Amino acid sequence: MNMYRIISTIALSIISSIGIINAQCPEIIWQDEFEKTTLDVTKWSYQNGNGCDIGLCGWGNNELQWYQPENVEVSSGTLKIDAKKEKVENSDYTAAKIKTIGKGDWTYGRFEASIKLPTGRGLWPAFWMLPTDKVYGGWPRSGEIDIVELIGDKPHEIHGSMHYGKVWPNNSNLHESYHLNEGIFNETFHTFAVEWEEGEIRWLLDDYLYSTKRPEDIAPLNWPFDQNFHIVLNVAVGGTWPGNPDETTSFPQTMEVEYVRVYDGFMPSISGKHQVDKDAKEVTYSIHNAPKTANIEWIIPADAELLSGQGTDQIVVNWGQSGGDIKVNINDACNSKEITLNVQAVEPEVKEPVIWLSSIENFDTSNERMIKTFSTGTYTKKVKNPRPDNFNSPDLVAKYNRNPDDRYDVMVCTISDLNLKGFVEGKHKFFIDIYTDAAPGTEILFQGENNKIATSSNYPTGRHSRFSALTTKQNEWERLELEFQNQPDNSTKAEEVNQFLFLFAPNTNSSSTFYFDNFDVYAIEASSVEKK
Repeated sequence: MNMYRIISTIALSIISSIGIINAQCPEIIWQDEFEKTTLDVTKWSYQNGNGCDIGLCGWGNNELQWYQPENVEVSSGTLKIDAKKEKVENSDYTAAKIKTIGKGDWTYGRFEASIKLPTGRGLWPAFWMLPTDKVYGGWPRSGEIDIVELIGDKPHEIHGSMHYGKVWPNNSNLHESYHLNEGIFNETFHTFAVEWEEGEIRWLLDDYLYSTKRPEDIAPLNWPFDQNFHIVLNVAVGGTWPGNPDETTSFPQTMEVEYVRVYDGFMPSISGKHQVDKDAKEVTYSIHNAPKTANIEWIIPADAELLSGQGTDQIVVNWGQSGGDIKVNINDACNSKEITLNVQAVEPEVKEPVIWLSSIENFDTSNERMIKTFSTGTYTKKVKNPRPDNFNSPDLVAKYNRNPDDRYDVMVCTISDLNLKGFVEGKHKFFIDIYTDAAPGTEILFQGENNKIATSSNYPTGRHSRFSALTTKQNEWERLELEFQNQPDNSTKAEEVNQFLFLFAPNTNSSSTFYFDNFDVYAIEASSVEKK
């Protein structure tokens, strides 16, 4: 038996305010099926305005919307939250935010909703949870659980996150993303959930387990996820993360919700790779929370081979060329369900051959193509290599100490004789050696812009192109390709770019140190190798 301390002001009277004991089968202890014609205000409250009334203009993220009840509709069995382009007060957009605070507050359980998410640049729908009593202090010290977020110009990708740490701006977060193999999240309803128990939170999409976080993942920082949280549903417009709408964004946009449910226990889910190389061998798939008495049947595509595990909670599969759906039927006294995981078989990644073209900086020569003009952290151009090895043996490298007090810490520089046109077209590539004490998965971002147009408050104006890489090692040299990501402002021409930005661990308050060296330009072998 598991003990769940679950508090809800509208829960059935048989549920103690101190806690309940999880029954043999998980049961719904709070729900809204949206069967009425108006929002049930015994379960939900509205959040109004733009945040300025509580000293949080733009809701802390430079968001553009004005929240109002008029953008909520309940009809035909679903909740609709609309984002509209219309002026209210000093805001050019309206949307809605609803929350269960004081009407539904829980510690531990399964929290799920069936949602169809809106799309379009600048849209930011979310199903999330905030602490009710802020026992550990203001945001983010008392935590935040983001069950699902979507950035509208990437409609095939969702994010599950947690926020915690020291007082803002020294806050921290962890998140994982999931990409649909086919389609986008606006085409049909998907079930998004977290299963939250003492010392662990799990994120699920359609009962596929794609992320698990525990206290050791954030140690030595405090794990604040042991207090009452409430549910929030909203659609934001614009902001630091999604960027602002542009001419491609159509309005109105709608986040449609079939139901929201809270359970006192957990459900079976499947884990394993949803993308594999063609002919991948011995790939494992498992059922989490598999009932001990359940009858389990696995079904795999005809082109795959089941090596072992039929009838158990774990199988091993050899894949063929085509991928397909893995299905598992689970039947016991509590469950009679089928979970489907679409697995895409892809060609193993083969890097295009490249040839060295030029060095921007390698710090062991007098070459000075890169000149720093500003930084919020501390940049030291030539320091002793912290750990020479066979991969990076030169004595001198560059060092950057990130400023933890600046969430948007940046190093600005000029680079002579560098035109980004070939990099956007795929003819040229950036490579750089990195050594850092930051955790694997930390982003390194490189951005070219026109400083006569770009300002700190008008993103994406003036930003020509962005290139990034994720680290894979800690306290060890590695060579990373800064891959082309996007062109935030297509109207800024390559020849107009006159400054370049390095952002180490962007949009965080990391205090990590980054050493870098051998910042080089390569050309695709079959392409032109001219610099311009």
